[in-house]
Amino acid sequence: MERSGKIARFVAAAILLSGLSLHAQLRWGETSTKGTANLSSGYSATYGNLAQSSHGWTFGGAGTFSGSFHSPNFLSYNFSPYLNQSRANSNFQSITNSSGLNLTTNIFAGSKFPGSINYSKAYNSEGNYAVPGLANFVTHGNSDTFGINWSENLEGKPSFSAGYQMGKSKYNVYGSNDNGNNAFHSLNLHSSYRWQGFNLGSFYTHGNAHSMVPQIVAGQVLKSNSGTNVVGANLSHPIPLHGSASASVNRSNWKSEFLGYTPTGTIDTLNAVAGVHPNDKLSFSVSTNYSDNLTGQLEQSVISAGGVLPGLNTSQSSSSFDLTAVGSYTPMPNLQTAAFLERRSQSFLGETYGVTSYGGDATYTHGLLNGTINASASVTANSADKSGEDTIGFSVTETYSNLLFGWHLNQSFNYAQNVQTLLVTYTNSYYNYSGNIRRNWGRFNLSAGAGGARTALTQQEGTSNSSETYNGSVGFGSYIAATGSYSRADGQALATGAGLVGVPVPVPVLPSDLVNLFGGKSYSVGLSSAPAKKFILSATYANSNSNTWSSGISSANQNNQFNTLIQYQVRKMSVVSGYSRLEQGFTGTGGKPEIISTYYMGLTRWFNIF
Repeated sequence: MERSGKIARFVAAAILLSGLSLHAQLRWGETSTKGTANLSSGYSATYGNLAQSSHGWTFGGAGTFSGSFHSPNFLSYNFSPYLNQSRANSNFQSITNSSGLNLTTNIFAGSKFPGSINYSKAYNSEGNYAVPGLANFVTHGNSDTFGINWSENLEGKPSFSAGYQMGKSKYNVYGSNDNGNNAFHSLNLHSSYRWQGFNLGSFYTHGNAHSMVPQIVAGQVLKSNSGTNVVGANLSHPIPLHGSASASVNRSNWKSEFLGYTPTGTIDTLNAVAGVHPNDKLSFSVSTNYSDNLTGQLEQSVISAGGVLPGLNTSQSSSSFDLTAVGSYTPMPNLQTAAFLERRSQSFLGETYGVTSYGGDATYTHGLLNGTINASASVTANSADKSGEDTIGFSVTETYSNLLFGWHLNQSFNYAQNVQTLLVTYTNSYYNYSGNIRRNWGRFNLSAGAGGARTALTQQEGTSNSSETYNGSVGFGSYIAATGSYSRADGQALATGAGLVGVPVPVPVLPSDLVNLFGGKSYSVGLSSAPAKKFILSATYANSNSNTWSSGISSANQNNQFNTLIQYQVRKMSVVSGYSRLEQGFTGTGGKPEIISTYYMGLTRWFNIF
């Protein structure tokens, strides 16, 4: 916190010193700079049941300084420091006042060797731990990121680009003693070249990640480390009949650490596709892909989501091969049809599986009641080698938009049954829908919307994820606006350092003790008004109640937030008053919910510094 105080004092001094040069144009040699700032001062108070209360006079501000040296194409920059500002919710006085800075620089932007540098740092910033389909858990902590990019683009020579990114964050979840953190760094190298009609490319990527998952969502404190390296090359070339052919080869290897497991592996993949377009109505394509480590692909999909898949023997022989042929025909401008044949074979966990699929699809677009409807349907027949079982899969998609009797309508629907997944032994079924409607009568406006989704493995009980949302608003010009929303969600998720994410592989493959079950409901209401010019009144309330279960530990979770804001602007001066209250708790921690409130009232002045 001492370091945070030093940064805060430095930012405040920089803004104050800049304010001494009001209305001056700053030029120093070939350097040109312009800047603006908002300075604020007022009374603030913070109090809660688990934290020490405080109150007093506070100072804050935010500045934006941008400029260039020699010319913007040679070197340009943008620097934005801030002190005691809410960067999580700029419309309200948030629970935490954050300080920090953001810096971006472009170098040689007008040359064949452009580059850029970015850096950001935040202290005591408010954040979220994600929960799919529901209001997120509120967190607070520190973070910083750094990145540098450079490229070379010489005519007639191979192009090259390089980029390095790194970042880290540490946070605490309100209502618990749980801490979490994330850290990563990555390196990306790319090159491309055109030679004798061939487009050639190659790349290399390297990444490392570390995370610590809070106990409240994992049932225990989980730490994971992972590292990946990927190298690859690709080429493409035109072929007769208005066609093209392309191929790529990749090699990736990784190492991870999780719950005492240290899985490692290497994956080689090969992809190729060729297609022709003899005329405007007809086209054909053939594609194939091969992987020499299907088990490793499952492992990497979990690592990419932020987790690790322990206990899976990635050194055991496994492979995947896919060959697909597609023919497309357009009998009329608003109707497209296609037929396909696909062969998939896989070797996995000492067993060999194969599926032959064939079918067709059609897409149709047409006007309907002064609107437009788009609809598509596909049917797939699947024949499994090992079981001899034949299945039928199908999917339908439909969208519609219209302006009917002054109402703006938009709607969509998707449904699928027995859709193939990465593993040929499992199929997915799902549906999702959405719709919204709005109408204006002069200053009066009204809108409403709804949506929902569900997905599950067809032959596996208890693998479904579902959600639904509803929202609406009503208003009269700038005088009054009211909004409301409701959401519900439940299903399975993987706990990561950044939040809960959808399970990336089938649960029979992902051990059940690594899967979090969650479910809950949340709603929010808001009211705002601008009864006079530059006068704003607003208030919002959000409530969320959820349950999580993992490793035999269950927790009932609650989150309530209330925010109000009053702001009145007179020329470059604003009078601001705000109040925020957060109540958040988890029965899994064994403690009582944390309640923390803040109040602020003060003045803000905008300056055109130079």
